[in-house]
Amino acid sequence: MLEITYLINGERHTIDFKSPADFVADEQLEVPSLQDHYRVVAVKVADQKDVNFKGTSIGDLYNYFLD
Repeated sequence: MLEITYLINGERHTIDFKSPADFVADEQLEVPSLQDHYRVVAVKVADQKDVNFKGTSIGDLYNYFLD
């Protein structure tokens, strides 16, 4: 499971995906669930709090999992 906590206009939101691959596939849709500029607060993969993600945005997270 992938859990992303992000900010929209200063408000904290959380979204879950089955896996990082599902997140990447969603970002490739014409209208993805998340905008690239949303600020990422936290990322957890399978209950691990540290996934070594150093970026700041959904776009950065997409690139992190794409590699």
